[in-house]
Amino acid sequence: MALSARYFEARCLEVLGRKEEASDIYLEVADAGNPNPYREDSRWTAASILVGRGRKMDALKQYEALSNETQKPALKAESAVRGGMIALDLVQADKGKIDKAMVDRATNLLQKGRSLPEAGKFRAIAQVGLRRLQYQSGQYAQLLADYQKEQEKLPEAAQAEVLLLAANSQRQLGHAKQAEDLYRQLMAKYPDREEAKDAAYQRLINVYNSDPSALLAEVAEFLATNPTDERADQAKLLKAEALYKQQNYTEAASIYGELRASQLSPKLRAESAYKLGLCHVQTKSIPDIIEAFTYYVQTFPDNPQVPAALAQRALAYEQDKKYDAALSDLNTILTKYPSAHEREAALQLKALILGQQDKTKGMVEAFRQLLREFPKSSVAAQAQYYIGKAAFETQDYKTAMTALNAARQLNKEQYYNLASLRLILCQFYLKDRPALTKEVNNFMANSPNVNAPPEVLEWLGIEYYNEKNFEAAEKYLSALGKIDNPGGVKPDFLFYLGDAATKLKNLPEAEDAFAKYLEIATDPAGKAKVLLALGAVKIGAHKPDDAQKIAEEIMLLQPEGRVNAEARLLAGEVQLERGNFDDAGKAFKGVALLYDDPAITPRALDKAALAYRQAGKTEEADRLARELHERYPNYAAGG
Repeated sequence: MALSARYFEARCLEVLGRKEEASDIYLEVADAGNPNPYREDSRWTAASILVGRGRKMDALKQYEALSNETQKPALKAESAVRGGMIALDLVQADKGKIDKAMVDRATNLLQKGRSLPEAGKFRAIAQVGLRRLQYQSGQYAQLLADYQKEQEKLPEAAQAEVLLLAANSQRQLGHAKQAEDLYRQLMAKYPDREEAKDAAYQRLINVYNSDPSALLAEVAEFLATNPTDERADQAKLLKAEALYKQQNYTEAASIYGELRASQLSPKLRAESAYKLGLCHVQTKSIPDIIEAFTYYVQTFPDNPQVPAALAQRALAYEQDKKYDAALSDLNTILTKYPSAHEREAALQLKALILGQQDKTKGMVEAFRQLLREFPKSSVAAQAQYYIGKAAFETQDYKTAMTALNAARQLNKEQYYNLASLRLILCQFYLKDRPALTKEVNNFMANSPNVNAPPEVLEWLGIEYYNEKNFEAAEKYLSALGKIDNPGGVKPDFLFYLGDAATKLKNLPEAEDAFAKYLEIATDPAGKAKVLLALGAVKIGAHKPDDAQKIAEEIMLLQPEGRVNAEARLLAGEVQLERGNFDDAGKAFKGVALLYDDPAITPRALDKAALAYRQAGKTEEADRLARELHERYPNYAAGG
């Protein structure tokens, strides 16, 4: 009863014109288990609806299943033939490429339908279908061989069309004379058949293939025979096609334009109108492109190439900066033609146009839809990048990182640097130092000629400096120091770089960093601090004269206070470096006498004692050591 209810529900929906819903229910009923008295009718009706809806593949599956399931010979034969003819239509469904699997399905179905005694009128259809299949799949020699064997057995109704296919096959094989003979035979034997009229036109193609120079004369001769307007226009179309192939787009466009008012069949008129638009695409005439495809979509609204025409017009609108008009065409493709081949490109162009209009939310939605529908799209990397970029700009860093990482994985050459720089900033703003460190390290290794963001290098360098990880600090601060214009980064990082390099005994880099700081420093206190550090480096590099000048410069900058005391200590170090131990002891001792500072005095006493000891003045050295111990008993333990 439930199955019966569903079946009649579908019948009602069908009568109400809601055929898409009806077909879904018919399919559900057809797939239900046994007992199922509604299966055959459900499959048959669903297949008919699906064909009408252009869902040929789905319809083929139903006819195929019905031809296998039914026990009614006539229904089996008709289902097989109908399925075979649909499969025949699908053989070249993808850009003109032959689908070998579909060829096999069509062949099996048509042969099954033809072989059944109850096939009736469908036998002739199947026989013609098999020859069409051979022609479409390029089996020209096989078609001619089968035609020779079956010529006498063919039903009269099938003779003319199969003869035309044989003539066309001879032409495809380059057998111009044999093709000419068969065309003339067809025109003589079946002068009133449509195939004979087509043969006269096909002869022109044969002439074009075998002797192109004779085409214009043949077309003129053909037109002189006073053919019907339609046949005359077909000849003009052939001329336009020849001009188009020769890339003579201007003259071809002129003829295609005339053929708008022609007596061609709707299919050929549509092809001609579409080719007119393509001519203008080739000549890059945007107004003419828009006009041609506007005419096409208005005149042939039901043609399968309407989505392609809309896509071409949308591109022209976009190039003309008429973004709203372009979006209108793209949205028509997406909503009205859900299975259109142009859907992927339409989603991409829609997203890019919305991005140009600063409609970020819409751009992201369009790119996300593209990725959902076409996960293996050739533009997936671009989609991921713009999704990530948009998320980055709204500070949604976690979403940004996922998309940006996907973009660079999908297309490293184009998006590695662009995505990585934003990924680095994401980690930076999230203050995820381990992840940031890894990201920056990889970027510096993979893109040595591209600078990481200066503020990131500064933050990492100082963070590691504060942890006394001087090797890491030097790595990032050194990279920062090589950037000519680090933006808003203050020069203080040069002090940290110099100090880290000093700790690592990398004295040339330390000198360079301190020197760069001093070139741009304006703060006297900061300058004095760096001079002290540079002085220590000069001592370490055994450059006492340079250190002496630095000590004197500091004392001029800071004539009193702790910095002055540090400068005096530096002057003592200069004397030590020169081997003037007595003078060094006097300098250190002088600092201890002048300053009573727990950060300065004990160091001065300690250095003075060591210097006098080296000078051989043991008594004075011991006295200063006792004074140090008495005044600062914890100095040795505390360093």
